[in-house]
Amino acid sequence: MQTSLYQNIDANGRGIFVRLCVLALTAFVSATAHARGVSPYLPLQQSPEIERKIERLLILADQPLLTRPITAAAVFDALPKACERDAALCDEVKRYLSGFMRTAGISHASLAAGAGSGGDVALPNRHGMTSQSNYELGAAMYWQPIDHVLLSGGALAYEGETTPTGTVISIGSEFLQVDLGYRDHWWSSLTDSAMLISTQAATMPSVTLSNYTPLTRWKLRYELFMAEMSESANIAFEGGTTAGNPRVAGIHLSIEPLPGWSLGVSRLMQYGGGEREESFGELLDAFFNPSDNDNTGTDQDFGNQVASFTSRFVVNDPLPIAVYFEYAGEDTSKLNNLRLGNSALSAGIDFPSLWRNFALTVEMSEWQNAWYEHHIYRDGLRHQDHVLGHWGADWRVVGDDVGARSWLARFGWQPKSGGLLEVSYRQLDNEDYSSPDYDTGQHFEARYSQPWQQFLIGGDMTVGRDVFGESYARVSAFIRF
Repeated sequence: MQTSLYQNIDANGRGIFVRLCVLALTAFVSATAHARGVSPYLPLQQSPEIERKIERLLILADQPLLTRPITAAAVFDALPKACERDAALCDEVKRYLSGFMRTAGISHASLAAGAGSGGDVALPNRHGMTSQSNYELGAAMYWQPIDHVLLSGGALAYEGETTPTGTVISIGSEFLQVDLGYRDHWWSSLTDSAMLISTQAATMPSVTLSNYTPLTRWKLRYELFMAEMSESANIAFEGGTTAGNPRVAGIHLSIEPLPGWSLGVSRLMQYGGGEREESFGELLDAFFNPSDNDNTGTDQDFGNQVASFTSRFVVNDPLPIAVYFEYAGEDTSKLNNLRLGNSALSAGIDFPSLWRNFALTVEMSEWQNAWYEHHIYRDGLRHQDHVLGHWGADWRVVGDDVGARSWLARFGWQPKSGGLLEVSYRQLDNEDYSSPDYDTGQHFEARYSQPWQQFLIGGDMTVGRDVFGESYARVSAFIRF
């Protein structure tokens, strides 16, 4: 039986890495006793109403996001500048953040009941939930006994699956926070898709190092993690197959050369599992020289790699707007470590405040073949049967590495009554050189929410047609705290 990530950590060489991290953390905290402590994370793709408000507030504060989930501390830091531009929005976000100001409390809770008909389709960015799920439950609570230690307990459940998403032990400071547990990762400047890692699949158990307060005058931010994927019995090894849990290691670095403009680079590596090599030394070799260690096309490769360059540019005069891009590649091209292969290009534009009561977001992505499939990991870059990255890659036959193009248009309206109406349209077109002959996938969603006492109540409706020509629909009602 495959042991867990934490049980195996000394056996495969990562124990040295963890011990060094703990020593570095101890020394760092001792040397910077005046630094702020760790911060809780805001829910990701679980409470879209408040998430939209926070995204808008960060744009008003000239904060160009490249990773999620967002820390509560980062939003607190953005309040002074954003409050000068939209006092009403600032008050709403402050009320929400007040739940994180205590030593212990409930950070969020959401319950939705619904019914689906037609096909069973993986919904975009919903942690693996499909259109046939009759319910969705998400909740998290926290206890922070001292500034540098935070214990969070959470869960996300839907039909057929329950994951302890949000169950995390955090230690450290604003410059080095270590998270151990079920923490989400989203690496992209886009709000609706990410080529490397998003919330399309369920949350994986991981160890993460990051900072929420940037370093140096260039505002350097970093995030490193190691995670364990679900078991696969289809991993190539010495001419046959082996069964086990592949690992995923990732590194993200970003800077802000100018106020409101961020640049980032990210790498994701799938490796190990079963009898395959998992040593930390081999991981470093593959990281620094991927063309020789991961691109030979045989089962002697160390593993599978993807990488991306991201950028986001925010301006507020004369109109608040965010423009952003992502360029990604699956492995390298022509055995050159500096050239990405099987490229993907994504772009978007976000108007968070059109005539004050309206918002508009438009995003597109296009990728070549070979994404999320691999000659060693024959189940692909998937966790619990869902891709780690772009939601559109779940809308195809498993094992088909066909390229595709996706679109998103999202419109929001906030009436004077204080509610929020959000309507979105997604479209996916797989390339026509593959078999089967795919149809155009279409996904329409409308959601309305209204404050009620200390709660938020509402409902949403989803209708669509998948890439196999089958229609589907879902309606639900929700209450959030």
